[in-house]
Amino acid sequence: MKITEKINRSRYTLKKILTNEWDTLSIPDYSLQEINKIYENIDISDQYINSHGNGFVCNINLKHKVLESYKLHIIYYKFPDLSPDSTSPKIQKKSLIDNINKLYENEYLNNNDSVMIIVNESISETVQKAIDDYNIELQNQLEVNGLDEDIMNEIKSKDLELGREFNIKHFKNVQIISIDSLTNNLLEHNLVPKHEVIRNKDDINKILDECNANILQLPIILKNDIISKLIRLSPGDLCKITRNNEKCGINYFYRVCK
Repeated sequence: MKITEKINRSRYTLKKILTNEWDTLSIPDYSLQEINKIYENIDISDQYINSHGNGFVCNINLKHKVLESYKLHIIYYKFPDLSPDSTSPKIQKKSLIDNINKLYENEYLNNNDSVMIIVNESISETVQKAIDDYNIELQNQLEVNGLDEDIMNEIKSKDLELGREFNIKHFKNVQIISIDSLTNNLLEHNLVPKHEVIRNKDDINKILDECNANILQLPIILKNDIISKLIRLSPGDLCKITRNNEKCGINYFYRVCK
């Protein structure tokens, strides 16, 4: 599949899977011809960070539907040019982390913002481990410094409560995902049941009471599972799975993200 077709299909998938929490109406519906035209006129060598901070025109910035001060930045990282023999540069864990750090340090990303890095290759264990370690570092920073004043004021103004509707762990997350996981919407596959995120602490406690269980007794869904990445699960969140069986009807199952 041509790289621009992958990019275009991934944008439509992202628009669907992120719509529950993020204002995806801001994602333009480009045609493949428009994506091709955009792609032909970018400097691939400088697509990630340039004088404007975001580089590649197809990158996406989304506002959270509840907290407008909180943003998700979707970055297409180190994609090839359109020449027939072109390939994507190999992802180096150090340069990847350094580049994300530059975005935070140069204030292209706010201190609370999250990032989704999309790459044109399978993700090695080494790169995934580097992202996991980096997320621990970012979360430790938030634990020490707290959220920015603007987002705390917005939480208070909307009568929300940190630790109930939102937790620190829901902010400043970095994910990495292969574009091949986005060319088709896996959440709409007929063999994949409906998956939903439950973050609200009151809702989680209510489910645990109904199941007569504590959170340690629930089966686990790993944070790096592809479904977890698609619905942006954070450790401690519940994943509600709805299965529809012709004989047994609708049944709900719950997993805790670890």
